[in-house]
Amino acid sequence: MGGPPSPRVRAKPIIPGTRYLVTRRCVERSYFLNPDEKNHKRLNNFIGYALGVCLERYGIDLHAFVAMSTHLHDNLTDVRGELPAFKTTFHAWLGRGINALRGRSGNFWSGDQSVDVRPGDPRLDDDGNDVPRTALDDLVYTLTNPVKDGATRNGGRWPGFTTYGWKFGETRTFKRPDWFFDPDNPNLPDQVDITLTRPKDVLPELDDEQFYDELMRQVEAREREIKNDMRANNRRFKGKSRIFKQHWNHQATTPEARFKIAKRVRDRDPERVRAALARDRAWRLLYADARRRMLAGETDVEFPFGTWRMARFAGVKVANAPP
Repeated sequence: MGGPPSPRVRAKPIIPGTRYLVTRRCVERSYFLNPDEKNHKRLNNFIGYALGVCLERYGIDLHAFVAMSTHLHDNLTDVRGELPAFKTTFHAWLGRGINALRGRSGNFWSGDQSVDVRPGDPRLDDDGNDVPRTALDDLVYTLTNPVKDGATRNGGRWPGFTTYGWKFGETRTFKRPDWFFDPDNPNLPDQVDITLTRPKDVLPELDDEQFYDELMRQVEAREREIKNDMRANNRRFKGKSRIFKQHWNHQATTPEARFKIAKRVRDRDPERVRAALARDRAWRLLYADARRRMLAGETDVEFPFGTWRMARFAGVKVANAPP
């Protein structure tokens, strides 16, 4: 039998300016992020503070965010190419801080790595103009997650941390929690601001207010679709009071699809998905070849542009960005 079609490469390219939809779930689908009635204000402020510090520290633009009971979604642009560092710090702080708030210890996040889905290339219309509508689709998906999961009738009623209702350019402030972070740490401010930004080059003909109005129009349309489907299937939303009563140590019992290959690229056009995946395969071949040559003792090996961990922790040479 022959070997695999290409060397196995666990690394993936981290390209500055890439937009992502990041998802991370709690271990065994536990309700560790659930906004219970006693602690939901402290929990939401803690998430906002940790998120704000990490956004500023790693140069991340935030477009939308929601923390559900068992998982979180953040829609962002990795401006400087620091997504791995951002996720490592932010997820570690959330896990340790919420463990402290709950009075528990042990694993917080699922052993699976977070799923980072990238939009495909912008679509071209008949006149050759970019129409990257998939970015708007991702924002709608993120903000309507509480409705999709049967928690609340609209995303604005979700009592957990969410950017539903935040306008682009709007700034909100979160204070450093006195029960977790060291108050004498000079690298941690007393408070931090989060300013929501819109994805670049998306519906550029609209100003921020018009873009927000279009986003909310699509959000409300999607919420109506979900509510009609719930009604047709004789299902009811949990509502705020039932969400508050969910114990953080319980686990979700709804059916879950398993053993599925996680998508790396989200796009309505299969051709763009195939093109993006083909670029990834070409990158992995270049990476594998550079690694093989380095291990063989070759000096001055150049890894492909987008190599992150080996550049940070092994000091390898990385190619410049393509023109």
